[in-house]
Amino acid sequence: MRKAFVLLLYFLLILPLPGFAAPANPAPVLKQAAAVPQIRVGLWVNQPSVVLSADVKFAVVDNDTGAVLVQLGPKEKLVATAVDKLILNGRPQTAKSVRMAVEDSKSFIEVNKRHYRGTIELMTAKKGLTVINRLPVEEYVYGIIGKEISPYWPMEAIKAQAVASRSYALANLNKHAQQGFDVCATTDCQVYGGVDDENLKTNRAIDETAGMVLTYQGKVIPGYFHSSGGGYTENSENVWGSYLPYLRGVADFDQNNPNYSWEKQFSAAELQSLLERAGYAIGKLEAVELSALTPPPVRNSLDRGISGRVNEMIFIGSKGSVTLPGTKVRSLLSLKSTLFDISVIAPGNKTLEVEITDSYGDHETKEIPVNLPPNKQKGFLLDRDSIRHIGGTGQELIVFNGFGSGHGLGMSQWGAKAMAEKAPANSPEYFKAILKHYYQGIEIKKLY
Repeated sequence: MRKAFVLLLYFLLILPLPGFAAPANPAPVLKQAAAVPQIRVGLWVNQPSVVLSADVKFAVVDNDTGAVLVQLGPKEKLVATAVDKLILNGRPQTAKSVRMAVEDSKSFIEVNKRHYRGTIELMTAKKGLTVINRLPVEEYVYGIIGKEISPYWPMEAIKAQAVASRSYALANLNKHAQQGFDVCATTDCQVYGGVDDENLKTNRAIDETAGMVLTYQGKVIPGYFHSSGGGYTENSENVWGSYLPYLRGVADFDQNNPNYSWEKQFSAAELQSLLERAGYAIGKLEAVELSALTPPPVRNSLDRGISGRVNEMIFIGSKGSVTLPGTKVRSLLSLKSTLFDISVIAPGNKTLEVEITDSYGDHETKEIPVNLPPNKQKGFLLDRDSIRHIGGTGQELIVFNGFGSGHGLGMSQWGAKAMAEKAPANSPEYFKAILKHYYQGIEIKKLY
């Protein structure tokens, strides 16, 4: 009889909540959640309306007075809008900020057909509603990792991502304080998807590193990361202009990334038009000035960082010139990274002039025959000097050949994957070696 009761209790505990389509294998709320700092995640800003629900009874409470404004049963819908004031299921409210409280703290809240742990808060704004998810940091990280890294990657790479993401979150509390929350749910902070993007393996990696953060000289640092470093990461001052001692360029191991290298082409006329639309009226584009990309580490270069990423480049036109930071060029042209070289392809030549630098630093120029697609079989010329001249017909192609993806600072996700794949067997703390490679001079500490 006792055995039957234990089995019955076991099956009741593992059954999902009735009527709720939960994601596969979400991890339970951590037992130490009370000791975990809370974080406010801005899900949406200026949202015209939201539809909320829960699998259990819930109430909407005025944050200022504590008064219960609306009570609803399981699966009932609450439609919230804001036109000068908050409107709940068609009834205007005087409250400026409300929260949705569920009867069972283990239940998830549904917002616009997505599910979230913790509580949901609504704030009236000038152009609609601000929707905020307040929850413990560990549960917030649950909803990040599945969006940032594949759950099929090695466990030590996922653990490294968990520590980096947790550190970023705790170092950026109040980043969006003026909007009423700490962090947003987009790439401006970290991509956050709530319960629907959780995964059993990534949640386990988070649990196994619970409370662990990156610190430098005793302070939690933001764990900046990017998809792929293109063979070498960068120094912070060459990307964001400020020196951070823990963000130094180091060798990356991301060569097995299927998108390790990339190419993007523009005609001279297209590039000139993009510059003009951005406010740079330099006339007909005549040349682009940028030193040739050489193997890292790059030293004593005025226009490139230690990885070879472009610090700045000059566009020269018939009416003047403009010097743009590499980050601006990347944004303007929608490039994957600032680690690129450029070539000018002009009609009339059938060879590619290439300057080759060997490991001893010796230079050699070779002309290589090139087979072009049918629409480009007029041939081309590649100018490898710092000033890449453009013929002036407007039909020349400016080709951007680049490596990696993202800003290139901190941890490379594909590089972390490669390191984890070569980790010694039975090394449950190898994630620390990964982190200490990409963040220089740091310590990994457990805050709670």
